[in-house]
Amino acid sequence: MVDFDLTREQVAIQKSVREFAKKEVKTIAMERDQMADHENIFPVEALRKSFEIGLHDLVIPQEYGGQGIDGLTACLVWEELAAADAGFCLAFQANFLACEMIDQQGTEAQKEIFYNALTSEGGGLAALAATEPGVGPGQAFLDDQYTLGTTLEPDGEDYILNGTKVFCTNGGSPLTKWYAVAAMKPGGVGMTEIIPCLVWAGTEGLSVPMSENKMGQRLSKTAQVYFDNVRIPKENVMEPFDLANLLNKTIKINSFVLMGALCVGMARSAYEEAFDYAQKRMIHGEPAIKQQLVAAKITEMYWNIEAVRAYVWMAARDVESNSDRMPNLKLAMGAKVLGSDLVNRVTDEALQIHGGYGYNKGTLVEKLYRDAKITQIYEVPNELLKVISANMMAMGM
Repeated sequence: MVDFDLTREQVAIQKSVREFAKKEVKTIAMERDQMADHENIFPVEALRKSFEIGLHDLVIPQEYGGQGIDGLTACLVWEELAAADAGFCLAFQANFLACEMIDQQGTEAQKEIFYNALTSEGGGLAALAATEPGVGPGQAFLDDQYTLGTTLEPDGEDYILNGTKVFCTNGGSPLTKWYAVAAMKPGGVGMTEIIPCLVWAGTEGLSVPMSENKMGQRLSKTAQVYFDNVRIPKENVMEPFDLANLLNKTIKINSFVLMGALCVGMARSAYEEAFDYAQKRMIHGEPAIKQQLVAAKITEMYWNIEAVRAYVWMAARDVESNSDRMPNLKLAMGAKVLGSDLVNRVTDEALQIHGGYGYNKGTLVEKLYRDAKITQIYEVPNELLKVISANMMAMGM
């Protein structure tokens, strides 16, 4: 039996983040989303304000200067931020992914140094550079011939990093302090040949020439990152990936679960907008919500959001309780898939309820409709997660 009762502290955090998101994020999200100059959409000042209330170090363990919150509390935070703007929330998702790599593969010294860079001097963000033009990180779980074009080669006491990464969230932002990079031994094949390393922003040879001009989630900064003979001290190189170690590692938070919470927040925002519009929009002298088909759509939105939120919370609880067993990664993957499918259905129906008015640029439902699609693609495409999950089932995992 999963206990969904929130503690007094969790309720207080949820309320605080909701108030911040409404005041500092939602008020600027639409205007920034409409900016033609995509290089300057990234909400630097709003993010700096979020650092002031501690949003940047929530998931960093307490022993390294963070708050070390649990997975369910992180889900509450992600939902509230995404309800205001998914792109803003994505900056924290990318930050978590980079920290997750250190948590899984890094040494104590690396954790102390690189976590401290995010928690000191006003705070900062990290970026994960994993995806390449021809290969995504999720394929490593399916392809024993998996290989990367980004290489890390020994050179005396150091290493030399070369390669290109794409779709790097937080890449090139003025708040990004360091990059967690997935590289490979030259000629290496398979996941165990992947060698993660840590690269400080501003290191010679690291360049981020331009950001992607995206359809949705435009407040997040996504860019291609180039590494041209970047010299990496050996103390910034992590151990090669060990799948058995990753699967058995005790963790408190899973990135797929957080992504599910992000999607629930977006879906909630679309539902609230549709519900409000259906009450105000008059059809033959009555509010649109009196129409049976409109009422059915509104009701199904509500039910589905509540159901997926319950699933996400259950998955979060499962991750937290895995101290004596392997975490159920199938549950975690399901949170991302179900959440992203949910937000695409709900935003589609919300736009439908708005009719032609919802199709106009500058309306919230139009923005949410654009923001939603990428959730089925990033953080490992849904189709790939289904195959990975099926393979795990076949292996008895």
